[in-house]
Amino acid sequence: MPELPAVEAARRSLVRTVAGKTIDRADVRRPAVLRTHSPRGLDRALRGRTIAGITRRGKALWFQVDPAVLVFHYMLWGVVRFHVAGAVPDGGTSVLLRFGGGAALEFRELQLSTFSVLTPERAEEAAEPGIDPLARGSTFEVFRAALGTRGVTRTALCNQTRIAGIGNLWAHEILFHAGIRPDRPVAALTRPEMRGLYDTTRRVLRAAIAAGGEPGFHDALGRPGRAPLSVYGRAGQPCPGCGGTVRDGRLGGRPTFSCPGCQR
Repeated sequence: MPELPAVEAARRSLVRTVAGKTIDRADVRRPAVLRTHSPRGLDRALRGRTIAGITRRGKALWFQVDPAVLVFHYMLWGVVRFHVAGAVPDGGTSVLLRFGGGAALEFRELQLSTFSVLTPERAEEAAEPGIDPLARGSTFEVFRAALGTRGVTRTALCNQTRIAGIGNLWAHEILFHAGIRPDRPVAALTRPEMRGLYDTTRRVLRAAIAAGGEPGFHDALGRPGRAPLSVYGRAGQPCPGCGGTVRDGRLGGRPTFSCPGCQR
């Protein structure tokens, strides 16, 4: 599931490729991905609209097509790819936004991903309510209040009503670098530990964005994610911190990974 670093890397590549372009038409190949319009309705809503900008809200991309917003929400998986010319849809294509000169933006291999065209007010109402951990206004005290005092730390980091954009993968990477076990209760964290978690969250996410997201992800230009993973998916392998063995397990029904030597 693409998380904040991958979605932000995609956004930055989209700003370079489609911001300022006018949509000639919307070619919908898989109507099931649409939430607010029929295929013809989406085409009518977007035809002739200029993409004024692209922003990220949690794990979703917002395309500003004034006076509306096209919201694309990554769910389990998806590929967004810009084609300079000659985009030919195939069985994996869900939606093509076509521009002048043969250029196109393709959304493909979508697993539960969704499209909605909404008014700005409705888009705000539907947005993930958690804070953005990288936003300028997300100070330590704001982060601490959003994380709350209930539940275990891994689950709190992944709760989109508390903090938007972090999923299971990056929660584990953040907790490893912060030296905190995934199953530590939030209420048990000391203030210095909480401060360390805040600083680590921002540092790890920013580094992951700079690396283009996690391995396996590709941005709109086809560039692969290069962010190295320290514990996630590395059960049985050496810990990059202490050389011990990374362990796996289950927490809240989801896979969990940690180093018993580095995390307390």
